[in-house]
Amino acid sequence: MGKLKLSSFIFKRKRIKDKNGNVAFYRLWIDKQEEKREPADRNSLLLHLISNYSPDLEAKITDGIRVIVDVPADMVASKSLLTALNPQKFVINACYPRRNLTPKHYEALQESVPMYREQGFEFSVDKTLFRAKPEFYRSFSDYISYIFSDEPIEVPQGKKLILCSEVDSWEFDYVCDGDYEDVYVVTSLKHLQGTLSKLMSLLAEEAPLDAIVETIKGDPALVTKLLQYVNSPLFPHRKEIQNIATAVNYLGLENLKKFITAVWMSRFFGQDPAFVEFMKEVLFNGFFLEAFAKKIKGYGRDELFLVGMFYKMPEAFGVDMKTFLGSVQVPEEIVRAYEDKNLEGFLKMIDALGNPDDLKEVAKKLGISFDEVKEALKYAEESVNLFS
Repeated sequence: MGKLKLSSFIFKRKRIKDKNGNVAFYRLWIDKQEEKREPADRNSLLLHLISNYSPDLEAKITDGIRVIVDVPADMVASKSLLTALNPQKFVINACYPRRNLTPKHYEALQESVPMYREQGFEFSVDKTLFRAKPEFYRSFSDYISYIFSDEPIEVPQGKKLILCSEVDSWEFDYVCDGDYEDVYVVTSLKHLQGTLSKLMSLLAEEAPLDAIVETIKGDPALVTKLLQYVNSPLFPHRKEIQNIATAVNYLGLENLKKFITAVWMSRFFGQDPAFVEFMKEVLFNGFFLEAFAKKIKGYGRDELFLVGMFYKMPEAFGVDMKTFLGSVQVPEEIVRAYEDKNLEGFLKMIDALGNPDDLKEVAKKLGISFDEVKEALKYAEESVNLFS
């Protein structure tokens, strides 16, 4: 897979320890996944967090410990912006506003700050806001527990200092420790379409087929795609299937999961040519590995499809396999597959797809004829074309 630059971001966190050396908080940050890994605008951190929020994301980034999130003061004024977050898990670090705070902002803050505090949120105030807008601190000091600073500063009585600085001799209550670690990768602010998101959940829960059928019927474009898929040469049957319930029953859950995954990827990445080519490549890898299901013991076709599909994706996103697999909520059996020595040789065939000589050599070591390899390549190409 080429060095494709994907429009992705990664949540990162840093430990914040108390005086006894125990981790009291994590500080959350976000980086662009580009070659230079330039940090994203801090003002976009909350938006990325909320738009990608899920119980899985929360579990990954909090690990049972409260997380400090930078929120520009004018965004704190919104009475609905933070409602997606778990107030028991997040500390709001009010920082310098994106625009000057107006009397209307302060009027809104007078309502939103007490409301958020009553819900269970804790507040800190960033040094930049604390010094530049002292009226903000004076107005809301009753609700603020911490002062967050990247240098030693005097803090008002009754408040605690969270210090992210190399200075060791200063008296502090909490101090940042170590470097940021990657914890969760996302591709953009864009949500999945409602139908596909619901279907992914229904399939994961092994919901009744009736519920799946009704959900598919709600998306005409998905209905068309499904009927094209089930009536393709991949599934030979005597007459054309024109009914959604018949199509779902005919495909079965494994093939339906595969179909939904493929369509999910195509819609998630949009129509950008680079993303379309990327999608085709990872789908090709999945179908290619699936074609060797009879040669690989202990795995079903559906599992092999997912193993092949996800195999090269972490490289494209610029993260390690563990971080990526945790971020896309891959089933545990798929995660374990990448450590299976019996699969190692077959995954090397995916690595060799761009070089016929290498591919022949790897296949020979596995006891696979090149005619079998060509059949697998043909199957993968025809399968991918169904989703183009």
